[in-house]
Amino acid sequence: MERISMPEKYRTMQEIAYGAIRDGILAGRHCPGQRLIADDLAKELGVSRMPVREALHRLEAAGLVTIAPHRGAVVSELSENECAEIYHIRAVLDGLATRLAASSLSEADHTRLAGLLQEMDAAVAAQDLDRILRVNREFHTLIWDAAHAPRLRELLENLYDASQRFRNISVLIPGRLDQITQEHRLIAEALARGDATAAERAANEHHEGTARRLLASIDGRREHAQE
Repeated sequence: MERISMPEKYRTMQEIAYGAIRDGILAGRHCPGQRLIADDLAKELGVSRMPVREALHRLEAAGLVTIAPHRGAVVSELSENECAEIYHIRAVLDGLATRLAASSLSEADHTRLAGLLQEMDAAVAAQDLDRILRVNREFHTLIWDAAHAPRLRELLENLYDASQRFRNISVLIPGRLDQITQEHRLIAEALARGDATAAERAANEHHEGTARRLLASIDGRREHAQE
């Protein structure tokens, strides 16, 4: 039997710390540039300091936290370069995952993708942003799972988390929600046809389009702030 390197309870505490800190960053409770002090977080979450430190290193790998000498962990700043880098990488890797998934999606998977598109339509009509973001993640996660590439999936999970703050801006861009729904539909339709090349291209264009619109929005916000 292999030796367990980390007790089950410790792993659970680390997951709790990781999820709580990540959600605080994505929801804006921990602001860009804010220091994240392990002792304070441990006390707030009711866990020991070690799981919090490990969670902060995981968040650094996800791009949500920066750990610097003599300063410790801080919430990463939003930047145009970061936005472009994340979405360009996502375009390539999500495209790859979608191409790999094209040959392995089951009939139940295709049915679920169609159902998620209907849920997205309803959420957009209701302007229910929380539901939109939940359905969006489920749509992409289903495809990642079908790719059967665990390391690729882990990379995409990290990039998805790293892009959450940009996603919160993206869904507020006028007309963007309808575009996202249509882009998801193109991906699902290509997958339903078993057209791996078209599915990969649609996934790639989905993220590249998001990057273009986000960069324009961020630039517009900066100009507005300077007026």
